[in-house]
Amino acid sequence: MTKIKNIVVALDGSKSSSNALDYAIYLARQNQTTLFGIYVIPMFSINYKKPSSALAKMFVDNGKKVLMEAKIRCAKNGVLFKEKMANGNEGFMVISYAKKRKASIIVMGSRGRSNVRELFLGSVSHYVVHKSPIPVLVVK
Repeated sequence: MTKIKNIVVALDGSKSSSNALDYAIYLARQNQTTLFGIYVIPMFSINYKKPSSALAKMFVDNGKKVLMEAKIRCAKNGVLFKEKMANGNEGFMVISYAKKRKASIIVMGSRGRSNVRELFLGSVSHYVVHKSPIPVLVVK
């Protein structure tokens, strides 16, 4: 079995995402590696660096909160955590970030915050599992 070098965890503030973070922390501790967390703002909130609408500001504020909570949980468990906030297609951005970080594995929740969107477009985890060249661990 190959040693896990870098781990990317997709975060969105959902319970499933929180469970994924727990698994990612466990894997990072076992492999003494860095955990890279990514929070992706959906495409419709265009300029997340300077949010101009209330909706964009809400996404940015939630992203900062989710990433800060993850950073604190990682620190409490002795895991180095590096964060990234991005915007665009969630699945594509997770895969792209994992490739950029040369991740050995992507860890993500099975269900995110947008259940209605899942009905129409398919879930982010489904997209990542089928499109990623990197192994994916989906956590319930």
